[in-house]
Amino acid sequence: MLKRFWDQYYPFILALIPVLLLRDFTPNNELRYIAVAVEALREHHWVAFTLQGEPYTEFPPLYFWLLMASKVIFRHWYMIQLGLFSLIPALMIVQVMHRWVWRYEMGGLRLSDGSQSRDLAQWMLFTSGMMIFMSFYLRMDMLNTLWVVLALYNFWQILYEPLGANEESGVKPRERGTVRYQFRFGAFLLLSFLTKGLWGPIIVFLSTILYLLVSGRGKSIIRVWGWRTWLILCSGIAIWLGALWVEGGWNYFEHFSDARVYQPLLYTITRHHRPWFYYLCSVWWDSMPWGPVCMVMLVCSMLNRWRKYPEKGWLRRFSLATPLQNFFAMTVLSTLVMLSCVPGKIDVRLLPVFPFLIYVGVMQMGQWQWPLKWQWRILWVCRFILIGIFIGGCLMPKFNAEMGCYGHLCWRANRVARELGTTDVYTYHLQSMSNMDVYLHRDPKEATVSDFVQHRIKNALLLAEEEEYEDLKLRLTRLQVPIEEQGVIVGRKGPYVIVKTP
Repeated sequence: MLKRFWDQYYPFILALIPVLLLRDFTPNNELRYIAVAVEALREHHWVAFTLQGEPYTEFPPLYFWLLMASKVIFRHWYMIQLGLFSLIPALMIVQVMHRWVWRYEMGGLRLSDGSQSRDLAQWMLFTSGMMIFMSFYLRMDMLNTLWVVLALYNFWQILYEPLGANEESGVKPRERGTVRYQFRFGAFLLLSFLTKGLWGPIIVFLSTILYLLVSGRGKSIIRVWGWRTWLILCSGIAIWLGALWVEGGWNYFEHFSDARVYQPLLYTITRHHRPWFYYLCSVWWDSMPWGPVCMVMLVCSMLNRWRKYPEKGWLRRFSLATPLQNFFAMTVLSTLVMLSCVPGKIDVRLLPVFPFLIYVGVMQMGQWQWPLKWQWRILWVCRFILIGIFIGGCLMPKFNAEMGCYGHLCWRANRVARELGTTDVYTYHLQSMSNMDVYLHRDPKEATVSDFVQHRIKNALLLAEEEEYEDLKLRLTRLQVPIEEQGVIVGRKGPYVIVKTP
């Protein structure tokens, strides 16, 4: 099984190995997640997480449990070990989508070796812009997307069983043997909730309900969203909330309720920093280069069927050739509409849309009988993208510091501190400086101009960008602070300097 998996996905894995080996942690998100895990291990917290002593309720605990387990097993923080929590889910998403369409006809699109267009869809999905970027970025969105895809796959298994590619629709309604799929459906919804909160379950709920209503199978809502699904979902959430209250106490639970329930509801009504149509625009560039192609193919196919079947109802005139294509299209459209109605519009929330957008687009390519030369051109572009990622990964050490990463800077600072015999480390105007304790193994302090004027910083190291430090020296000179008390540069790394104070 592992050999077959490697034979199928080794180009994707090899392309990302240099990035995972040579890239540094970014200070905003990746270092913050690691800092939360470090503090949880130090304080023996398992659900009530804190960051710098303050309650941290931004995300549920599943991703942090994985980080904590990785730290316990490997004893260190390595990018390649933590990057697997994004790369493996990405490959599993491609594998699940590949298996989903295995027995369903994807149209007449064929490659020269006789394989179906699902092979082309794999390459297009993995090399789409945000999909390949999030495959090596440390964030829980790729893991959440995996649970969403698995939940929707089991929803499909509850409704249908495959007949084969030679049948017109490729499916027939499933009458028996749905219990195991119902339990799996609820389990994947719970895992999605514990990874990213309500985003995953809401996407699954809207997509499934919309498809059942539009396809005339409203009675199946009870079978899909039955007591088994709600039992697993609600019991898991109740256990987590109970553990949160027991470990964190009432004050922590009150802070959690205010941060994750009341404020989001208020912001949904009052705060929209971006227009409601933002996702309808960003989906085009976030899924480059293949998302726009698939989106155009999907829209053209819907308009063509609307023109071709005037005798049908206005809604059914937009339906595609098979139930599976309709379900993928409804998942894309319902998710875009839902995300457009909520505040805090960030591009990464579009990630669950891309697997279904790419695959339904490739299905339409098959329906439109794209020439073989275009298939090979797409494949070669995918290969060049992977080659570019590989080359860029090999050059990462030259750009880590310029990208705002602190790993090599802190390593150099620790070395200088040992040589000079100092223990105190200060920072000046560095972004997310509190997360640097992951590298420094001590809490850095934020320096101010008054600290230099009043001589509160003695025999310490100061980390700052070179331009900021030059500006600091000018301000201290105007305040008549002697030059010898402004510190001496003892090291450089990229745009940063290491300053030794007297």
